[in-house]
Amino acid sequence: MAARSGKPLHRSATITVVIGFVMVCAAAALNDLYPHALERVQLATNDWRLYHVQMPKPTGDVVIARIDDKSVKQLGRWPWDRQVEARLVNALAADKAAVIGFDLLLSETDPADIERKQIIQQLRDSGVNEAALADLKTENNDQELVQAIKAQGETYLGYAFSSHELQQIAGTGLQGYLTTFLQPPPLAYSIVLKTAGSKVRTVWAKGYLPPIPSLNAAARGVAYVDIDADSDGTARSYPAVVEINKRFCVPLFLALADAYKGHSPLMLSFNAQGVAGIKIAGESIPVDEIGRMMVHFRGKAGTIPSYSIADIVAGRTPPGAFDRKIVVVGVTGHALGDRFVTPMGGDFPGVEILANAVDNVLAGDFVTHNGRLALEEEWAGLLLGVAVSITAAVMSAFASAIVAIVLLGGYLGYATNLLRENGELLGIVFPLVTIGLTYTVTTSWRYFTEGTEKRYIRHAFEHYLHPDVIASLVDSRDGLKLGGQRCHLSILFSDIVGFTTRAERSEAEPLVALLNDYTTVMTNLVLESGGVVDKLMGDGIMAFWGPPLNLPDPARKAVDCALRMLEELEKLAARDERFRDFRIGIGICTGEAIVGNFGGDRSFSYSVIGDTVNLASRLEGLTRQFKVSLLVNQQTVEEAGESLIARSIGRVRVKGKDQLVEVSEVIAREGNGTDAAYYRKFAEAIDQLHHGKSPEAALREMLTERPDDHVIAMCLERLHAAGSNLPSEMVFEFDTK
Repeated sequence: MAARSGKPLHRSATITVVIGFVMVCAAAALNDLYPHALERVQLATNDWRLYHVQMPKPTGDVVIARIDDKSVKQLGRWPWDRQVEARLVNALAADKAAVIGFDLLLSETDPADIERKQIIQQLRDSGVNEAALADLKTENNDQELVQAIKAQGETYLGYAFSSHELQQIAGTGLQGYLTTFLQPPPLAYSIVLKTAGSKVRTVWAKGYLPPIPSLNAAARGVAYVDIDADSDGTARSYPAVVEINKRFCVPLFLALADAYKGHSPLMLSFNAQGVAGIKIAGESIPVDEIGRMMVHFRGKAGTIPSYSIADIVAGRTPPGAFDRKIVVVGVTGHALGDRFVTPMGGDFPGVEILANAVDNVLAGDFVTHNGRLALEEEWAGLLLGVAVSITAAVMSAFASAIVAIVLLGGYLGYATNLLRENGELLGIVFPLVTIGLTYTVTTSWRYFTEGTEKRYIRHAFEHYLHPDVIASLVDSRDGLKLGGQRCHLSILFSDIVGFTTRAERSEAEPLVALLNDYTTVMTNLVLESGGVVDKLMGDGIMAFWGPPLNLPDPARKAVDCALRMLEELEKLAARDERFRDFRIGIGICTGEAIVGNFGGDRSFSYSVIGDTVNLASRLEGLTRQFKVSLLVNQQTVEEAGESLIARSIGRVRVKGKDQLVEVSEVIAREGNGTDAAYYRKFAEAIDQLHHGKSPEAALREMLTERPDDHVIAMCLERLHAAGSNLPSEMVFEFDTK
C-alpha cells in the first residue's frame, strides 16, 4: 500500500497563511474605513480596565460647594439672587479658600436687579424724588458679588462656547453669544510653540458666552467649562484647548490648577500631528493630537469631598474645611440639570467631572490614549494576526489555539503594564478581534480542507483498506510517517492455482476482466473482515490482520476470511462458467512481525516484514504440494478458536528455513455440514505414531473412502519410504516453494 509524503508546508498550509493575511488586512481596512465599528466596544473595555480595580483616592485639595436639593429648599428656588453667591464667596474667603471656580454661567444680569431698576423707573415716572429712591438705588446683587470676588482675589468664572467642532468653525447657535472678546478676554495659553511643519489641529469655536461685563472684569480670569461626550454618549475627557479668534483658550480645570500652583505660564506646543503637549508649572499634561485630556475618575458621584452651599453660607461647615483648597461651585441637585453619563454612572454631576479633572492635574496621575498608542495597537493587531495565521497553517487547531492565547496574553500583559506604569491606555479590542477573526477563519479553513483531504484519502484507500482501518491511519498524526513497530498479527497469502498456464492460452482483455472480477470479490472480503490488503501481485493477494486497528483476534479474522474466500469462489463458479475450473491456495501464518511505513521520504508503503511473512508465503505454496486449499501454522489453529475443523498434517521444513514447522489444513467451521468425524479419524491414525504403531492400515482405509485426499497419499508415501524405521511423527521436506 504505497503513499507519498509531502513537505511540512504544503499547498494547503500556504493557502491557510494567505487566507490569514487576507483576514488581517480586512480587519485593518475595516478598522480604518469604519473606525466607529469597534470604538464603542473599545471605550467600554477601557472603562472596565481603568475602574474594575481600586481607583485612586482624591488628593483632598479639591472641594465642591454644591448647589443641591437641600440648598434649594433652604435658600430658595434656583437660580438665586447674586447676593447668595456673594455670601458664598465671602464665607469661603473667610475660611481661607485658596482658589474658587464657578462651574456656572453668570451671563445674565441678576433678575432682582433688573426688577429693582424697573421699580425705580416707575417711581420716578410717578413723581417720587431721588432722595426717597436712595435706598433702592444702593441695592445691587451683581455688585455685591463683584465686590466679594474682588475681595477674595482668586475667583474664576466659567463660560461656554456656542458650539465647537474639529477643523472648522461652528456656524450655528450664536444667538446671545459674542464673536468678539469682552475685556479682559478669556484666559489663554501664555506660550504657544510651533515647530517647523507644525499642524494647528484643535477644536474651534466661533462664539462664546462670557459672564456679564462687571463680573468678567472682577474675576481673576474666565475659562470655558465645555465638555464633550464620546461616540457612545459618555463623557470621559475635556478639550484642554479651544481656538477662537486665533486665541488658544484655557479650560476652567486648568485655570484653577494653575492658580493653585502659583500662576506659572501655561504652555501649548504643536507638531506635525497636532497638539504635541501642554505644560503647567513645568509639568506635562498628556493630551491627544487635538488637545483632549482624559479624566481619571476617583470614584462614583460623591467621592470628591463636598459641602452644601446652605451649610456654607450658614456657617455650619467645620472650621478649616476650605483652608488652602480649590473650591469648585456647581450644581448637583437632580432637578437642576448639568448631569452626564460617565464611566462612573449615568447620572454624574458636571461639577464633579470638573473637580476630578482638577484633582488629576494636582495629583499628576493622568491616563492618556493618543495617536501613537492607536498606531501601536493597530500594528500589534496586524503582527499578532500574521503570527496566528502562520501557526494555524503549520500546527494543529489545539496547538495554534494555545499559541494564540499565549500571544494575546502577552499583549494584554504588556498593555496592562503600560497602563499601570505610564498611564498609557493601549487598546486591546482590535488585536483581540484580529486574532479571533484570523484564528476562526484559518482554523475553519484548515478543518474544511483537512476534512476534504481526509475524505479523499479515505476514498482512495478504500481500494486497499477497511473504512475503520482508513480512519485509524488518517486520524492518527503518526499514521503516515516512516518507521515501524513489532506487532502480533496474522498474514494471508492467496494465489490462483495454474494461473500462469491460463494466462498463456488466454486473450489479454478477457483475462484482465476475469482477474479483476475475482480480485474485487476477494479484496472486499478482506476489507469487510477488518484486514489490510498489503499487495496485489497479479493473481496473488497479500493481506494481514491486527495493526493498525490492534484487533484482539487476528487469527480468527484471517481464517474466517479465508474460508469465506473459498465459499465465494464456489459461488462464483456456480454462476459464472469462467470460474468453474478455478482453484486457489491460501496460506496463513500467525506470529510476530514488523508493521509500518517502509521506503524513502517521498515514497513509502504501509506493509509488514519479517519471518512470519515468509512462512505465510511458503504455506501458500505448499497448498499445491498437499493439494489442499488452506494451510496454516499451529499458532493460527490455536488462536482461531475451538470450533475450527482442521487436521494437523505434520511438521514441514520449507525452503529457506532450517526449523521444522507444524502445519495444519483448515477445512471449515463446525456446523456447516462438514464431516468432522473423518478428520478426527485422521488425527487418531496419525496419533498411533506417537505410540510406536503404524497408521498405514487406517490411512489406506480412509484413502479408499476418499481417493482424492492427497494428504493421506503423501503420508502413506512417507511411511513407505521409511520402511521398517517407523517415524514418531510425519515430517515433510520440500526444496521448492
